[in-house]
Amino acid sequence: MYKNILLPTDGLGKCKFGTCHGILLAKDLGAKVTAVCVTEKLSGQEILRIYNPDLLHGASSGTVAKDSMKHAEELHKEFAEKALEVAEKMCKDNGVQCEKVYLAGESPTDGILKVAKEKQCDLIFISTHGNPGLMGTLFGTVATKILSRSNTPVLVHHCGGPS
Repeated sequence: MYKNILLPTDGLGKCKFGTCHGILLAKDLGAKVTAVCVTEKLSGQEILRIYNPDLLHGASSGTVAKDSMKHAEELHKEFAEKALEVAEKMCKDNGVQCEKVYLAGESPTDGILKVAKEKQCDLIFISTHGNPGLMGTLFGTVATKILSRSNTPVLVHHCGGPS
């Protein structure tokens, strides 16, 4: 039925529990997993910390700011690599083929939908902890946005398991 399951992950806490369930589903269906980690553009707060106006004096300030921005982007990439390694290891341990995709500078929703289309995934398996908080209640969670915008079938997993 499903041959290529998109598995968004950040590799953290309860998300690992959801990743495990997605991989076990892929194993039972004989499907491959496309694991994706999307890191957003740097937030305004991150940019302000990097481009602290107090630091911007003299000829070297531009270099300091660029180096700081590069360092922050490298941290995002390292975070994504660790998350994808978790999914890849779980896939390997369960005999499931895994393709890893890292997408930087996108909103999670847009990135997930973009990868699902580009990689021709036929199911998106997304985990949610079910506690959207104030911002999620007001603006929607990634899972609710995926559900409302996806042309690909979506399976939502409540990851209330161990963290």
